[in-house]
Amino acid sequence: MAVTERSGKAARGLKGGRPALGEAGLRDAGGRRRAPVLWAGLWAVAGLGAALGGYAFLYEPFDVRTERLAVRPLRDKAGVPGEGLNILHLSDTHFRGADRRERTKIEQVRRATAGEEIDLLVHTGDFLHNDSGLDNVLALIDSIPKPRLGAYAVTGNHDHVFYSMRRAPLYTWRLFRAREAENGASNGARSATEATEYSSAGLRDLFRFGRYLVSNRIDAEPTGVNDICRLRRALAERGMQFLDNRAVRLGETGVYLVGIEDLMEGEPDLQGSLAGVPQDAPTVLLSHNPDIIEAAAAARADLILAGHTHGGQIVLPLIGPTYTQTEQLSRGEASGYSRRGKTQVYVHRGLGEGVPVRFGAPPHVTFIRLLPARRDSAVGAGCDGNRG
Repeated sequence: MAVTERSGKAARGLKGGRPALGEAGLRDAGGRRRAPVLWAGLWAVAGLGAALGGYAFLYEPFDVRTERLAVRPLRDKAGVPGEGLNILHLSDTHFRGADRRERTKIEQVRRATAGEEIDLLVHTGDFLHNDSGLDNVLALIDSIPKPRLGAYAVTGNHDHVFYSMRRAPLYTWRLFRAREAENGASNGARSATEATEYSSAGLRDLFRFGRYLVSNRIDAEPTGVNDICRLRRALAERGMQFLDNRAVRLGETGVYLVGIEDLMEGEPDLQGSLAGVPQDAPTVLLSHNPDIIEAAAAARADLILAGHTHGGQIVLPLIGPTYTQTEQLSRGEASGYSRRGKTQVYVHRGLGEGVPVRFGAPPHVTFIRLLPARRDSAVGAGCDGNRG
């Protein structure tokens, strides 16, 4: 807004009606000038914002922690060795070829795993953000001690597809409208123009959409495909097998490891994966997306290892994890250990990020000690470990 100078009576009248800013407008009741206090407050807020932003972008994404916990099956199943199995769980590396950032994380993982005796290495998907991150994925696997019983993985949605966040709000809106139509909550899909404009929706639609967003869902738009076959071949050369919709018995133990394809971009077949697994065998299920717990067959698993949520990636006071991308877990279950009946679930926060910031959800590697069930398994089994 333009400001013009006034002279004569007009200026004197304006000055007489409102105190001049420099003379009285920034003085408090005691006559002290308030301008320095206001400016100091503004600078403090700006400085705090810059500090938090710098922490979230430059520090926490590289603060790779180590978590350890021990888990016993909640059912009286034989087959876990008496000394247990030491499982190294990784997930959501999201490498994209950003060498400085990714090589720093690789070095942190190398230090965290050096000298560890690892029976089983598992990765629960989203190795890549896009194909240019493959070399760093391989460098990560090379940095880890060779596991005694092998290395296994499942693919995540990003291993299949890369996404754009620029059109995420409109894309999420279109998915929401399609879901509403499928569930009979609306009268059917609207025109393409209407479906991409908020102005075309009624207040009731917008209210439901707001609840949809608050319940941890925002979807980026798929814009291309990654070379999933190239990823599989390269990791197979490093001794890592993909368990997409199949199961294996771990060496001479009685433990079975089952994996399924990604729920979003793959063709998961949990029933088929479990077909050859004995009912009384201790079973560990790998799924990128923890929403697999919705499937009735998932109750057969003694332990589910998953990722995908990034722990919310940004955890806010009072609110907790922000967008966890899960419909079946509460915000409090967005990472770490939880239970569904006799099935135990561990959700990994991941090593990488979709958007390169973290706040209150540091990356980590997890050592899980799978121990035999106690004879009084209904009472005494479960999570015995601690986190560090």
